[in-house]
Amino acid sequence: MKYGFAVRNVTRLAAVAAAVFLAAGTHAENLKIGIIGPMTGGGAAWGLAAAEASKILADEVNAKGGLAVGGKKYNVEIIAYDDKYNTAESVAAYNRLVNQDGVKYMIIQTGAATMALKQKVEEDKVLALTSSYTGKALDKNTKYMFRLYSDPEQYIASFAEWLKANVKGRRVVTINPNDETGWHVAQMSDRAFKANGFDVVDKELFERTQKDFQPLLTKVIALKPDVIELGSTPPATAGLIVRQARELGYEKLFTKTGGSGPKEIVAAAGAKAAEGTINLLYADPANEGYRRLAAQYKKGRGHDGNEIMVAYYDGVNILLNAIQKAGTVDDTSRVAAAFGKALPMKSIQGDEIRLGGMKYYGSDTQVLTVNYIGVIKNGEPVVIGKTQ
Repeated sequence: MKYGFAVRNVTRLAAVAAAVFLAAGTHAENLKIGIIGPMTGGGAAWGLAAAEASKILADEVNAKGGLAVGGKKYNVEIIAYDDKYNTAESVAAYNRLVNQDGVKYMIIQTGAATMALKQKVEEDKVLALTSSYTGKALDKNTKYMFRLYSDPEQYIASFAEWLKANVKGRRVVTINPNDETGWHVAQMSDRAFKANGFDVVDKELFERTQKDFQPLLTKVIALKPDVIELGSTPPATAGLIVRQARELGYEKLFTKTGGSGPKEIVAAAGAKAAEGTINLLYADPANEGYRRLAAQYKKGRGHDGNEIMVAYYDGVNILLNAIQKAGTVDDTSRVAAAFGKALPMKSIQGDEIRLGGMKYYGSDTQVLTVNYIGVIKNGEPVVIGKTQ
């Protein structure tokens, strides 16, 4: 199923800019970037953020006449498909993008999709940016897959260290989806919390289709945790867990180290229930660059977006920079090699984005970003720290 809005169409401003170039006798070719992610269902906030943020950047580039590569101008075209957080749909979307749409560059969001497509990406020499948290996404043989922001391997220890210094209580229960992403985050959380003096008394997994968490939470609350860590649980589902746990009498702390979405948590849980929840944040709501991007998102979609949009805006910007450095849109091998020339660079929020990964995966295919620590106050996220 193709994404709900007309991602193939440039904005009116971009169309005018393209017309000007054609009138001047300069033909602008298309540079296609595919998006595979959940645009509906529990993970929709992330999928919509990826598609819309990519489109915003594409429109900005096109409005300036397109991307200059090797003496030519290219209009950046975003083609997004909804995989409904379903691996079979992810594979079908990949095949459409590559075989029908002629896409050489794409974003693959989820861990399940990333693992299903990892080998095909390498075989087809498609340059893919993944936002998957699974540690198996990258390895020493990875050449065409790049992770577009820091994952728990890079930041979760810093997050746990911050919690050690700033919260009371040491009994922790982790709750994650029962899939590749959830397993990885659960393992990282277990190590990080234990290394910082916490007692991880239980690690719970749930199916992504689950809505009733009362049996699970009854068991969890009986363990008397000081912290319930929601890990990579989708934001809307995290809100359900928070609300149902409060209804069962849990009064202590919730934390969420992955897949942030405080607004969606508040929407599902209610501001009172969500009060005090500590989140990993991809953006500082007070940052000028983020506020500009968030305003553009709301203008395009008609509602507030998940702040993870900054990662996709920056990720596509890095990709376009690497394409320019490589001097080609056709040779993805040269573009992959050019990531080392494209980075470091500044994020839309002004933080430095670097390239790494050799220490963790045996290949420098990991984009290293700055993340923020926020707390929900009166229904809004407020930044109270950073992870390194």
